[in-house]
Amino acid sequence: MDVIEMVRMAAPHAEIDEALVASTRHRVMAEVRGGKKAKATRRRARGFAWAGGVVGVGAAAAVAAVVATNLLPVDPETPGIPPGLVPAPASASEVLERAAERTASGDALVPGDGQYLRIDETMAFLEFSIADAATGELMPMGNRENAEAAFVTSRTTSLYVPADREDEWVWDLRGPWSVGEQWGADSASAVQVWERLQQDGSDTPELWRLPGGRDSQNTESPDATLDGREKFAEMPRDPQALLDWFRQQSGAEGAEADATAVWVMSSTLSSALAPADLRASIFQALALVDGMQVDDPEADLADFTFSASGDDWTRTLHFTLDTQRSLITELSDTMLPAGDSIVPDEIPNEQRSVQVSIVDTAP
Repeated sequence: MDVIEMVRMAAPHAEIDEALVASTRHRVMAEVRGGKKAKATRRRARGFAWAGGVVGVGAAAAVAAVVATNLLPVDPETPGIPPGLVPAPASASEVLERAAERTASGDALVPGDGQYLRIDETMAFLEFSIADAATGELMPMGNRENAEAAFVTSRTTSLYVPADREDEWVWDLRGPWSVGEQWGADSASAVQVWERLQQDGSDTPELWRLPGGRDSQNTESPDATLDGREKFAEMPRDPQALLDWFRQQSGAEGAEADATAVWVMSSTLSSALAPADLRASIFQALALVDGMQVDDPEADLADFTFSASGDDWTRTLHFTLDTQRSLITELSDTMLPAGDSIVPDEIPNEQRSVQVSIVDTAP
């Protein structure tokens, strides 16, 4: 007998679905693991005294008990079910756990022989300029706090990843850069300098062909791949160990390490290039980050926010999760200084929009 059948026996008029069961399973397993907080421990002692025996009596029965008695909207006339209880809104961690379950249960983002995974990405960057000490010309330097001019640049690119990743990748960089909003009295001059340096400083082909996803001109790291698959094997699959791995890779500590880990994990998920088991573990690792918030946990496109602060900065990360496909489609990173800036607070330092599909040909 599965979980849903057990719940229907206890509450035949209740409306249940897989999302509710997945949400409840997450809560039960959090109780079994003991949770991360004292609050969770106290709650278990008061209301979930049976949780310690879940493994022995069967996790399905435990989930059914929680759904039937604590989470489902109930018919007051149903014998044995307390009236007036309604589902608690799903937390950010529960929504991320659902995404992990969907990813682990089946990966639809696998191209067949001769096909490509196409990743269309629109990137927008906040550029800063300050006066060069020698010439007085506004140069692409500085930061949000000391910038004398600032502007947003954006471009759309398409990356074609072959089914066999040792075959040739194609990165279509033909889309031009464009300049959007500007701030500062001399922002037009700053944009002109930036455009001149863009034309003079790049030798990357507009249609970049990369055997095995590697840059043959990269003499320092010739084996480095665009998807970073040389690191996939060393990345732990245990969610807590994986979160700690990303924190360590950041080279930072405390809140700064958490913020960097969230940005790198969500960016990795947006490309869908990691194997399914690793993507599932990354979703679970994100679910362990304290302070993650979700606006509407039941939305098809759920918006998440994570903020961290240091002595003189506040960093806010947003990402949008397509809950049906377990894909992150939008990301933004905003770093605000303690002091004033000519740039409005709502303008992110970096923003990305990603679409992933399977296609038959590459340019």
